[in-house]
Amino acid sequence: MDQTRLNVLIYGDVNANIIDGSSIWLSSISETLAQFEDTKVNILLKFPVVRKAVLNNLFDYNNVEMVDPFSQGLAKKKNKSYLSATLAAEIIDELDQENHYDLVIIRGYNIAKEISQVYKISHKTIFYLTDFPQEREKVTKEDMIYLSTLYNNSAALGCQTPRLIEYFQSLLNIEQNDKFLYVPPMIPNQERNIKEFNNNNNTLIYAGKFSPLWRVPDMFRVVDSMDEENLKFVVIGDKFHNYPFQYNYKYNVERILNESEKILWKKGLTRKEVQTEIQQSDLGVSWRHEALDESMELSTKVLEFGINGKPVILNRNKLHESIYGPDYPLYANSKREFEEKIKLAFTNPEVYRHAAKVVYNVSQNHTFKKVAEHLRPRLMEIANNTKEFKVINERLFDKIRLLFAGHDLKFAQMIIDYFSAHNDYIVKIDQWDGHNTHDESLSEELLNWADVIVAEWGLGNAVWYSNRISENQKMIIRMHLQEKNTEYPKETKWNSVNNIVFIAQGIKNDIYETFPFIPEEKAKIIHNLVDTEKLDKPKLPDSNFNIGMQGICPSRKRLDLSLEIFEKLWEQDKRYNLIVKGKLPIEYKWLWARTAEREYYTELFTRINSSPWKDSVIFEGWGDISEWYQKIGFVLSPSDFESFHLAVAEGMAARTIPVIRDWDGAEFIYEDKYIYHDTEEAVDFIKQFNSFSEETQNEWRENARNFILNHYEKYMLCEKWDHLIKEVYNKQ
Repeated sequence: MDQTRLNVLIYGDVNANIIDGSSIWLSSISETLAQFEDTKVNILLKFPVVRKAVLNNLFDYNNVEMVDPFSQGLAKKKNKSYLSATLAAEIIDELDQENHYDLVIIRGYNIAKEISQVYKISHKTIFYLTDFPQEREKVTKEDMIYLSTLYNNSAALGCQTPRLIEYFQSLLNIEQNDKFLYVPPMIPNQERNIKEFNNNNNTLIYAGKFSPLWRVPDMFRVVDSMDEENLKFVVIGDKFHNYPFQYNYKYNVERILNESEKILWKKGLTRKEVQTEIQQSDLGVSWRHEALDESMELSTKVLEFGINGKPVILNRNKLHESIYGPDYPLYANSKREFEEKIKLAFTNPEVYRHAAKVVYNVSQNHTFKKVAEHLRPRLMEIANNTKEFKVINERLFDKIRLLFAGHDLKFAQMIIDYFSAHNDYIVKIDQWDGHNTHDESLSEELLNWADVIVAEWGLGNAVWYSNRISENQKMIIRMHLQEKNTEYPKETKWNSVNNIVFIAQGIKNDIYETFPFIPEEKAKIIHNLVDTEKLDKPKLPDSNFNIGMQGICPSRKRLDLSLEIFEKLWEQDKRYNLIVKGKLPIEYKWLWARTAEREYYTELFTRINSSPWKDSVIFEGWGDISEWYQKIGFVLSPSDFESFHLAVAEGMAARTIPVIRDWDGAEFIYEDKYIYHDTEEAVDFIKQFNSFSEETQNEWRENARNFILNHYEKYMLCEKWDHLIKEVYNKQ
């Protein structure tokens, strides 16, 4: 590299079309590095640009280039509308081969995990981690494996605060900090020197996302209820994040924003426009839920308020006290304190000036120019230290090359994630488009690369690979239920297959009944995995009256039986709801094209819409399962048949009581006490449970979770997979 120039690629796993903290960071780090004209800043975008509000300032810089993979064909040739972590890693590799960057800066845990496996890039990469768990008790074994890999394979780990550096050092049990880079939050340069700090109009300002944890709409309601007539509240933002879930959240927030006479809702603005609004306001708001008090990240918006000479109401916590001091006068940790501090700031000029000076002095050190002066020498040092690796073409680690191939990998994703983080493996994916459609040239390339192939589903992928692998390669096929009704097992070359994994005894029985020629001595049973840690969340009030069903397509899932169970309960107690998660049948073209299926669902929805309980049947799309299960008391499995029914296991891990129809094989997977033989029995079971004392109900819920922990916990089963793959790999 040129000793005085830097060529940097920046990628954030963020949507730059949405105004939030992560997209503002992408703009800020880019503009900060661009302060030096001899630094070339290349920004790879995750989504096509449809809104320039966040990136607008960057177009003024001659040394900044937007790498739009959608207009330049990098993503188009892969027919993608956004960059997944895997695709982003591939494109970063392509760009680096062409441009030979001195440094790569990556924000995002998922993309960091991908890049860390490619040493020719990771050795010169600074991983900036914000979405890594920041509470020690939430850090999993898998997280620790990844963190160690990221630390060892990177040029540096970027951290927003010294406290976060200390946290990572503690997790990694290391004292040295030479591989950590302090990257403070960055705010626009402020040319004017503020000498007077005065309240002019009693105007508060909030700019950011709308989320219950960000005290939205609590802060709006407090201000709206205050008696002060000349009080105004400027609100900027249009991104909603309803977590923890609240019913009608967006409607309730928009209602008060639109109806309150004190609130002026500006919706989404550019960063320059936000700065103008801040300058015309008097008091910033960064009051958040106490659940965020352990956060190790400082809000950029607080700094932007400060650099414009505006004091800020913010939570009293360890981080804020370490930055603004324990005596800062505008800390608020409750609704009462929030209202009190508004009144204090607007009625006591001395307090106002003192608070404004404190935040102003802190913010002075966070402008683009100041942070650039701090970062530049260290970035040059890191780039010079990595130049010896410029000619690297291969990874430096001797690992098992593990390939997963299939059209639908969602049930294997936790297994894939586990091995991607494992120090003994390099993982690649051959994503098929359908049972028998794929990019054959890519599959050929991956076949030549792999040591062990895991075919997820025994369909066309199993046929293709089993007929092409060499003698020194190994192969495992994981079979589900769908294979039973296809001809693919007859076309599979079983002599090339080392093991067949079934997710349940019932499926194994069915497959061997249909295809008795499959070598039974190669069969193994390793059940589906459940992410019990992710699902360990408290129940919301009244969840006992919410009955859940995950997935209603095709008709064999038997939504009609769920409605029958729900209706009988609702007739006795109007508090019951049936909450359905998943796609509607009309969203599946192949399903809706079948006359019998279409008639089945049309009849059901007609029945629902004409019933007295129609408002108690709620259809929700796919989303975070762990959040959804917080409000679900019972999960139904009324199907005609299932292979495992992961939804049941996930529900139990979330302390949701399962109600399982006696489909064939259920008795091999779940306890008999949860299995019913007719809808009356299911209704009686739910009613009986709700008649129990709270203590007994909690005991049942813990027992349900413990059953999953003891039988289907993901790490336990991933270790079985690890043992099997190494056994197969080492077999002569």
